[in-house]
Amino acid sequence: MQDELTVRGIVLTVTQLGEYDKRLVVLTEQLGKITVFANGARRKNSRFAAVTQSFTMGSFTVRPGKNTYTLCEAVLERSFLDLTMDVEQYASASYCCELMDYFTREGVGGKDELNLLYMAFMALLSGTPGAKAVRAAFAIKLLDIEGEMPRETEAAAVQYVLSCPISKTFLFRAGEDSVKQLEQSAKKELNRVMDYPLRSEAILQSLEKLKP
Repeated sequence: MQDELTVRGIVLTVTQLGEYDKRLVVLTEQLGKITVFANGARRKNSRFAAVTQSFTMGSFTVRPGKNTYTLCEAVLERSFLDLTMDVEQYASASYCCELMDYFTREGVGGKDELNLLYMAFMALLSGTPGAKAVRAAFAIKLLDIEGEMPRETEAAAVQYVLSCPISKTFLFRAGEDSVKQLEQSAKKELNRVMDYPLRSEAILQSLEKLKP
């Protein structure tokens, strides 16, 4: 039996399995993106219930298998469950998680990616600089972290996101021009490097059509 490992991460996706279990995709600081099976997590009074929710940050003690991990212990660090209470916030957080799922992989440490996702969740909850701006800035910063973002740009808002530390990615004034610059740049570069659309984009587009 391989030794257990303790990693810090955020749950990107949750899939229900059978009657009592869950399959998690977790972005971790140490191991990158990993698949974790949480046996019994859906049972009443399961000790894993709180920490196996979407957008949850915690410490996960796992036992390695062939290509996946089994959850042995977990400690909740921060719940972002409030993001599920607002449709746009939920869709925006899902968008960030889908992008993270696309660009990260197992075996490559995800410290910067984890910090960026955490800061995006905090920005969404605060309402500043707004969900649209958070999504666009997140995409640009993630592309930059992954080495997929050209740095030649005259757009001031894009220059700011590229040059600032991760902790300040979302600390800008979200004027209409700035948000438009970010959205256009993010869309252009994502279309260039991605080979399939995100599910959350369809939800966000529907929400946009409903706005007055």
